[in-house]
Amino acid sequence: MEDMNIGWWLFMLIGGSIFFVFFSQKIIPLFKWGWKLILQIVVGAFFLFFFNMFGQLIHVYIPLNLITALLVGILGIPGLTTLVLIKLVIIPM
Repeated sequence: MEDMNIGWWLFMLIGGSIFFVFFSQKIIPLFKWGWKLILQIVVGAFFLFFFNMFGQLIHVYIPLNLITALLVGILGIPGLTTLVLIKLVIIPM
């Protein structure tokens, strides 16, 4: 029974290594792109967090979620300005 488990682990190790060798050129750019996207979301979340801290003084609050953080992270200050204008002009509360 234990010999069978060792055989399967060996098979999975060799198969995984072959898969990685053949497809690593295609997978690595996806990881780099994904890492940059996550970094942009984090930067956008920080911008929104600090804006909401100071926005309390003028009663403006932009929800902190994945979409708004991604928008602000990618577009920067123009994206934040657009969200504020949408909040004040189109969706006044």
